[in-house]
Amino acid sequence: MIFAIETEEQTLHVFENENAAVGYCEGLDVEATIWLFWNEAGAPLKPEFTVPNKRGLFTVQNGKYHLVKATESHHSKLLEALEHVVAVEGVPPFNTVAAIRQSLTHQSSGTAESVLR
Repeated sequence: MIFAIETEEQTLHVFENENAAVGYCEGLDVEATIWLFWNEAGAPLKPEFTVPNKRGLFTVQNGKYHLVKATESHHSKLLEALEHVVAVEGVPPFNTVAAIRQSLTHQSSGTAESVLR
């Protein structure tokens, strides 16, 4: 599972896997930090571009990227970022900030029952 926040609208998107997230979040927007990513445990991820975005005089083209573990100083953990989320796009049980917060809190305390699997 991948969590991604669209920073302009402050909407949290919950994706089934990395391929779904990368397919939805365009490289140009990712490079512009309009999207921030976290893994299923709420740890920050960062994009690593394998094909750069291209900008021409009249055209632009999205590059290709994948997600890798980011340092904790790259951006906050998801639990902290949830404070700024105004909407969630996900499927139950991951369709509210409260449910996601509860899942991440249980995971970090070691009491989760494989909720994310």
